[in-house]
Formats: sequence, C-alpha cells, structure tokens
Amino acid sequence: MRTILALMAVLTFGVVLLGASPVYADLQDDVDQAATIIERFQAVPEKAIPQAVLKDAKGLAIMTVIKAGFGFSGRGGKGVVVARTRNGWSGPSAIGTGGAGFGLQIGAEVTEFVMVLNTDEAVKAFSRDVHKAPCGRT
Repeated sequence: MRTILALMAVLTFGVVLLGASPVYADLQDDVDQAATIIERFQAVPEKAIPQAVLKDAKGLAIMTVIKAGFGFSGRGGKGVVVARTRNGWSGPSAIGTGGAGFGLQIGAEVTEFVMVLNTDEAVKAFSRDVHKAPCGRT
C-alpha cells in the first residue's frame, strides 16, 4: 500500500510542478491520466497490481492507447514512465506509441495499460531517445 501511495504522491507532485508552466500542459494531462489509471486499477481487486510485484518493480509505464479503423487502421497513445530510484520514484517522463495497419477491421477502441518494468534495461528501453537510432542515424 505504501508503494501505491508513494507512486500517487510522485504523480501528484508532478502534477503540481508541471501545472506551473503552460509549456508542459500536455504532459500535465498525461500525468493526470496516469494517476487516474493507477487509481482505477487498484480499485478493482482483480485488476490491482499485487504489492509484491510493485515492491520489486524497477519502473512503471502507464499509457492510454486509442485504435480506430475502417479497412485501414491507426493507433496512437501517450502516457508517462516513472522509475524507482534510491529515494523512491522518479518524476514522470513522457512516452508515446503509434502504428498503422490494414485488413478487415472496423471500429474504435481505447485501452489503458500499466506495464510493470522489472529490469533496469526495460526502464532504459522506455527512456531511450527515439531520435537516436541504434544504427547511428539521427
């Protein structure tokens, strides 16, 4: 329970800091949404993240992804990632995803994800600068 409270405090603190600057308004919305997602997940025992899992987590990625299509489809999402530090949880960092597809499909879907990052490598993967491609292109 303390882990959830600490995580909520970090997200709330992020809300206060980011709310002070209009430049970060979008990130502010992402932090608010992430806090709401965590609250909803923890409110339903079947969906709640077990305390033992959170205790060992190196980080969390919290996202909302929207997918829509009619023959062709597109999906996009955004959220935040937080990492465990020696002193608790880091401040939130923005993350995003996107994609396209085609085939027999019609409709729309909104999905909320909470991904538990169990290794430092997983946290680094979410923290990587996507503009720096592994083959050296920028």
